[in-house]
Amino acid sequence: MNSLRLKRLASGTAAALILVFVGYQIYHAHFVRQKTEIALYKTAEQSITATGYAIRQESLVTNHNGGVLQYDVADGGKVDKGGTVAHAYKSVEDAGILQKKERLTEELTALQELASQGSYVDANADNLDSLLDDQLLDTLKDAQDGDADISTSRLKLLSLLNQKQLAAGQVKNFSARISTLQKQISALSSSGNGEELGEVQAGASGYFSSHTDGYESTFSYTNVKELFPADLTKTMKPAAVSQNTVGRICSQFNWYFACVVDAGDAAKLEPETSVELTFPSASSASVTATVVRINQKTKTSSAAVIFECNTMNGALINLRHETAKITIHSYRGIQISQQAVHFRQVKQKVKQNGQEVEQTKTVEGVYVMYGIEMKFKQIVPLYSDGTYIYCDPDPDPSLLVTSESVQLYDEVIVEGKGLSDGKIIE
Repeated sequence: MNSLRLKRLASGTAAALILVFVGYQIYHAHFVRQKTEIALYKTAEQSITATGYAIRQESLVTNHNGGVLQYDVADGGKVDKGGTVAHAYKSVEDAGILQKKERLTEELTALQELASQGSYVDANADNLDSLLDDQLLDTLKDAQDGDADISTSRLKLLSLLNQKQLAAGQVKNFSARISTLQKQISALSSSGNGEELGEVQAGASGYFSSHTDGYESTFSYTNVKELFPADLTKTMKPAAVSQNTVGRICSQFNWYFACVVDAGDAAKLEPETSVELTFPSASSASVTATVVRINQKTKTSSAAVIFECNTMNGALINLRHETAKITIHSYRGIQISQQAVHFRQVKQKVKQNGQEVEQTKTVEGVYVMYGIEMKFKQIVPLYSDGTYIYCDPDPDPSLLVTSESVQLYDEVIVEGKGLSDGKIIE
């Protein structure tokens, strides 16, 4: 008797569980609201990562004077052949004395020239603001580029600022400042003139760097386009750098980044196309480069990719063995979750042989909330990263089968049951 009751109880419990499950499924299918996302503009990048070498046409700069060096040109700065890149001094103290005297003398000369101009300053007052703006931009550019003539730009800017003070009546003259400068220069001279041992000059025109690493001649600049993976992956040791080597000159405007990528990544690149290179260890800024060569023995083997760049600055000139992010394409479009995409059969009327006929096409699109109903809108993908699709915000009308494509700020249904075009949303 007890056994029969237990069986009935178990059967009743099982039936109740089944009813609860079925009821939940019915409720979920008909009453649970859809999950949506707002369609927004986003930027996506197709990129790869590779490690390689920066290759330049480089020559070493040597100092035969000995002593303590004070560089006149910042890393990445431009210098002419025979131009001074550094001064050698007997000691740090001597360097400080001579440099301070030089700065004070330059300022004194500028003020004395200004005092001798007389009425010219007043006549030039109307143009001062424009001249100041131009000179400020020139000085900032020289400072950013590390140009050797930054001191000249700075003095020109200072002279214009002084003229501005005179023209505005903020000062009557600079007699007091001239007197102070003369006393300071005299005091420095009486304490010791300091001893300069000589100048360090550039043997070629180009971009200067105060750093050397022994890899300057590891790869031939002339034959860089002939490099293969084996050339870039073999063990390389830096050459010994002599003690009197104090820098190098990159004499060619163009330089190369050579790296090894696998066959899959090589297939994403095409010769004579532009990419963006980012070197995280040096800077967050990217540099535009051109794919000049993809060298691989077979389509399934790794490849040596040679990029050519024509941008130079203080960070880039000191790159050598680096890991780079290579951005192949950048896409800006309407971001749609991959989960939201559906394929729907859509009928379209077209003209064939002068007659209107109806065709059925499979259309890729999404369902959006449109007032109190759902609406199916076509998408024209630009790129997919596997999680999101980036869609053309303004597709060619000839590509559209539906009356509308997805638009910015559409409320796109990402999850839902029983989705259909024109369905009333409960």
